[in-house]
Amino acid sequence: MVPVYRYAVSYAHGRDEAWVARFLDELRRRLETMDGPRFQRLVPPPLPPGGRDGPDDGREGSFGIETADIVLALCSPAYFNEGPAQHDWAILALRRSLGQARTGVPPQTALPLVWEPVDRRLPGPVATADLFAADQLPEYRSLGLALMTMQAPRYRAALDRVLDAIAARMRAMAEAATPAPELDDRFAGEAPDALSAEDAAFTEQFRKEVTPVLPATAVPRTLNIPVPVSGPASGPVTDRSISPDGGPHGSADGSAAPPEHVLAAELLPELGRRILLVGPPGAGHSTELARLAGRALDDTAPGRARPGRAPWGCRIPFVLSARSGALPRLDGMVPMLAPLAAPQEPAGWAARQLRSGRAFLAVDDLDAVPVSNRSAVWEWLLHLLRTHPQAPCVIATNGTGVPWDRLGDTFRVAGLGPLTSDGVRTLLDSLVATASGDRQARTALLRRFDSDPLLLGVAGRPAAAAALLRAAGGPGRPGRSGGPDPEPVPRHRLLRAGVSAGWRRTREETAGPSSASPPVPGLGSTGQVPDSVLRAASGLLAVAALGLDSARIPLRTALGALRDPGASDAASPERLLAALADRAGVVFRPGPDTVAFPSPEVRTFLAAHHLAHAPGADADELLVRHPSAELGELLTQLRTAEADTDTPRSVLATPGGTPRRLSAGSPPPRPAVRRAAVRSSAELRALLRADTAVAELRCTGPVDGLAEFLPRLPGLRSLVLADDHSLTALPELSGCRSLRAVRVLRCPNLRELTALDSSTVMFLDIDPWPDRPVPAGLRRAPWLSRVDLATGGGGPGVRAANRAGANEVEAAGAGTEAGAAGATDGVSQEVEVVELPEVRIRSRLRG
Repeated sequence: MVPVYRYAVSYAHGRDEAWVARFLDELRRRLETMDGPRFQRLVPPPLPPGGRDGPDDGREGSFGIETADIVLALCSPAYFNEGPAQHDWAILALRRSLGQARTGVPPQTALPLVWEPVDRRLPGPVATADLFAADQLPEYRSLGLALMTMQAPRYRAALDRVLDAIAARMRAMAEAATPAPELDDRFAGEAPDALSAEDAAFTEQFRKEVTPVLPATAVPRTLNIPVPVSGPASGPVTDRSISPDGGPHGSADGSAAPPEHVLAAELLPELGRRILLVGPPGAGHSTELARLAGRALDDTAPGRARPGRAPWGCRIPFVLSARSGALPRLDGMVPMLAPLAAPQEPAGWAARQLRSGRAFLAVDDLDAVPVSNRSAVWEWLLHLLRTHPQAPCVIATNGTGVPWDRLGDTFRVAGLGPLTSDGVRTLLDSLVATASGDRQARTALLRRFDSDPLLLGVAGRPAAAAALLRAAGGPGRPGRSGGPDPEPVPRHRLLRAGVSAGWRRTREETAGPSSASPPVPGLGSTGQVPDSVLRAASGLLAVAALGLDSARIPLRTALGALRDPGASDAASPERLLAALADRAGVVFRPGPDTVAFPSPEVRTFLAAHHLAHAPGADADELLVRHPSAELGELLTQLRTAEADTDTPRSVLATPGGTPRRLSAGSPPPRPAVRRAAVRSSAELRALLRADTAVAELRCTGPVDGLAEFLPRLPGLRSLVLADDHSLTALPELSGCRSLRAVRVLRCPNLRELTALDSSTVMFLDIDPWPDRPVPAGLRRAPWLSRVDLATGGGGPGVRAANRAGANEVEAAGAGTEAGAAGATDGVSQEVEVVELPEVRIRSRLRG
């Protein structure tokens, strides 16, 4: 009787299901035609209608792992990161240990196969069982069974040999005398984790390599937590639900700030395991995430913290930045954070740490992700959090593009509070101490903070405070003018620098239809919004918010303000609002229905600048409706500064630079012609005044000033000099960076070609060339690759001159080949020099 052995398959369910089925079908046919024992695959029973096969069907691991005689493990990065590898190999390792304890010989039940190449070190149990890949073809190790199955016609011979080897290996394993014991469900559920045996050692290595970038001086920060409807926030907080005038915050339309609690930033983990840190750019999110990482890495350092004080009890921080446009995969986190430790990472280590809750995620720079890719990044991130529910996560964002409807109640929203007066002083002191700052500028700036609440409010963000320090140390700063009492930096310039601290400059583009891309929540389109449009939109939004009690604006009010026809004819309000948050950094989205300025002081400055510079803005009427001493004073200062110094009309300026007005679109294209002909310097000057790009210029007769005018001619690629008997040397061509070809026609007195030494000319054609040798200096031209010289006669003297010219070039280092062919009427005889530059001498022969 032929014995029958059972085998099961462990793989990442839900990925490549069709190709896995095709591979297993080909393997089944191989096993059926092979001599020896029979094999039967263990398959799960049919699912009820609507059921799913895979990780979500109620099974934790693969079917049949507990009882199969042979288990095929289709290894891939997804298998170790997302698949059932941890559960299945725990059972396989337990069966191996029990079999060795009973018989003294470890049974070989698992057969790892390379489904996709794994560029990480295999965990110990998998590496011990991997006795098959070393003897196989290079295609199998480098491509994997998945690609070989997908492209079976191309790799048919290699795939057949690998399938035959797998079948032979399964037969050898089945005929072994030490079968592995079977496990019931009770023992299978208690199997210890086998793949994590080496994780502890690598964890310590990873912690040594990761070094968060922390500021030299810690500035105390606070968190503003909106009060949930169900009750107060957890943890020690300070209530800030009453406005300074004694009235309650908040209103039915959201026009005022909702009730908030204030919590120390060090207590951020006490808010929960899912936190959305919302705020404007430059608020210090990256620094707070780095501090979380530092606390996780220093939790056992003597004198620094006690064991167990790490955030959420996690000793492994994964601080991911999306500044490159995407987030790394699970198997790419270690190479990004600790590249020196990446070669020693066991496959699936990062996923196991997240799954067990020993690591936390801190995601930064989501606002830098391109609009076309932001939806996919959020989808990947939410999927990662669903599959690893025990992993804490903090996401720093400005609120734009956040899928609020999909977050549900799992995320707690918090925001970093503005720097206090003491915090601003501490930050400026640290900037002066660590960088080459100016202590006099800092002292003058702090003195102005004492008497200018508006300037101090703008400095509430760390990035704005640093921008103010740079602006205060610019031209006209104390101690730089040389006089006894130098003029301080004007107030409006300091305010402009602080408000512009979060502006991300991009290349100006004309708004138009964009390429197809996944929709992003909060955006109506993905086209580029010009900077000039953003300046006008920020002013309109600030003016519309003057009547509100706080810096928060209801979303419908903000969209209505940006729907003003004067804002833009090409950009929708949704696009403008998203661009104001992502690129300008003057607003953010603390909730799905709310827009907010970084501070009321920023709103006041933007409104004043808009009223001072926007045409048709009735500032006096607005001041009557919304009386504000700060707004009126700042508006007067801006008008006076513009009248006295002719300040450019721009709402925002590049941080640290002078304000300038940028166009709303690209400049019109330059007119261009393919060929142009001139006969005098006057015609050449007229061509330059027309600012026309000319690809080929033909100069007939004497044309003066070529060395001066040719470099100013845009787009010049080819130059033709014709019928100029006074031309003895080529004009200076070093300034013609786009020139590639020069052709000289009927200029018999041309002798000097040294202008080619400093030019970019690649092709030279001289017709006719006098009966003289070829200049040896042609080899000094760095770009010259081919020279065509046409002589004017075909007698013996001409041929002798040609041979002399070729010998001259050969003496200069170029090889010479002379061809002597029979001459007939109208046929040219050539002497060629094959090395660069290639010199071809054509002789016009006479009958």
